[in-house]
Amino acid sequence: MERRIFSELHKQKVKLGERYGDGFLKSLPTDVWSALYTKWLRLAGAEIGNNSLVHRKVMVRHPENIVIGQNIMIPATTDMAGMGRIVIGDDTLVGASVRFITNHHLLDVGSLTRKEQVLGTQQKITIGANCWIMNNVLIIAGREGIVVGDNVWIA
Repeated sequence: MERRIFSELHKQKVKLGERYGDGFLKSLPTDVWSALYTKWLRLAGAEIGNNSLVHRKVMVRHPENIVIGQNIMIPATTDMAGMGRIVIGDDTLVGASVRFITNHHLLDVGSLTRKEQVLGTQQKITIGANCWIMNNVLIIAGREGIVVGDNVWIA
């Protein structure tokens, strides 16, 4: 009896969360502040396609290195600092807590300054069109950068 009551209460909690933006839905850029932030990023040099929004909490340090295609929502928990170039093709789905890592740390530390060791080199990440980047994915450019084709699921 007690289990059934808590099970029913939990179902109601989930319904309320879905309705009022709990969890992942809350991190989607559907508010006016995210629309303003997206416009701000465009003015600062980011290329962001039609019907695309970047949540106001996404940290973008170098907007001039960001290219986002059409029909894309970048959720609040995404990390795309843009130290190196990040290109995301049209109609790609980006899940929660996705990290785009563009820097590569060189192994020949003996000939590098401390700053070069820490910053590394910046490479390009290119994601094709109509891809699905699922929750908690780390996309690391590595030494040569990375290119992901169209219609790819990344888990």
